Amino acid sequence: MTPCSHKKSTARASVVLMLFVGIGGCGGSSGSSAPAAMTPPTSDTAAIDAVIKGGYGDSWGVELAIYRHGKLLYGHGYGLRDRGLPDDFSGSNFWGIEQPDQLLRLARGMIAPDADSAFDLASVSKEFTAGAILLLQQDGKLSVNDPLSKYFPTLPSAGAIPLLYLLQHRSGFVDYNTFGVYPDFTAAYKAFMASGQTNYEPIVTRLASFPLDFKPGSHYQYSNTNYVLLGMIVARVSGEPLGTFLQQRIFSPLGMAHTHQGYPSMNGADLALGYESDAGIVRRSWQWNLQWLAGPGGLSSTVGDLERWDQAVRTPGIFTAATLAAMFKPSPFHEPYGSYADGWFISSLDGHRYIWHDGAIGGFQTINATFPNDDLDIVILTNNGIGIDNPGLDPYYLLPKLFPIALQLRASG
Repeated sequence: MTPCSHKKSTARASVVLMLFVGIGGCGGSSGSSAPAAMTPPTSDTAAIDAVIKGGYGDSWGVELAIYRHGKLLYGHGYGLRDRGLPDDFSGSNFWGIEQPDQLLRLARGMIAPDADSAFDLASVSKEFTAGAILLLQQDGKLSVNDPLSKYFPTLPSAGAIPLLYLLQHRSGFVDYNTFGVYPDFTAAYKAFMASGQTNYEPIVTRLASFPLDFKPGSHYQYSNTNYVLLGMIVARVSGEPLGTFLQQRIFSPLGMAHTHQGYPSMNGADLALGYESDAGIVRRSWQWNLQWLAGPGGLSSTVGDLERWDQAVRTPGIFTAATLAAMFKPSPFHEPYGSYADGWFISSLDGHRYIWHDGAIGGFQTINATFPNDDLDIVILTNNGIGIDNPGLDPYYLLPKLFPIALQLRASG
């Protein structure tokens, strides 16, 4: 079963888990960066608060940040990033991994999010995987026109699938993050775990057994498989794991100190925990395996780090002008919500150019939205996940309400 429906017809800009059996207030902990607005409370910021609280109520953890010209206009944390002990988990731990609060020895309690709170990014991670591929093309080490057969010759029709089709979800591959129903990758996941979570080749082996859903290039169909393959190609071409490459070429140069493949390494991290509503009861979500999701959805980050990224894809810097043009060139397939480019949806909102990606993963839903012609960015990170019988709220749906208010905001002094 799929845990959710979405505005994107049969495709979702998220990491989709499919199972035969359902898987089932205080200040921020760091104290180093309070979620206070940069402007005094106004009718505009009160209207923003009303939009967020109208969508998420008073308890779901939400971190919102609105930037213009690289300056924070309004940032605010809502609800709880940690609901405290005891935990009431939903279902069983299908993923079989240690939970992040135990792994990082987090101090627990009823804790509000702040600007330094890291959330699972889910499919917002695809922006960075696409960026890594384009950096390697910029380096002359690969081309988005390379056939997939150059890297994975055993995959069906690999010679007819350029890397560009992976970037733009035009390959026809089934989704590898599926378990218990067709196409079942349970055995591949078990082999991945047995390897110490380092060997992704079982995914390729299993993928080779499934036919394509359509002739390559003939349709758009969102599939996380495209981006796990791209992550593997980054590792193969660069000689480094995807997370290491991203750290060296994107995170460190941009000062994204709170962004990681997986979780922060330090103890006591300011980390949001995921939750969902099942049958009207809020429960803790079992953490999904971010190593398995490296490429399509394995990053954690903060609102401030995402703004550094949004600025970096606005003007040449780590990317050349030609690379940025390629990044945002839409595919020929147009959906009501936009056209997919290289890791981003290209759309418009109220007549303004609107570039974005949302994401959903166990316990989290997110969006990174940028309006380049207005030099305006809106980032929303939440721990409002998809429950067994409740899809939660994708923050994508709040953007039409927030954007006109954000345009009226002014920076202080």
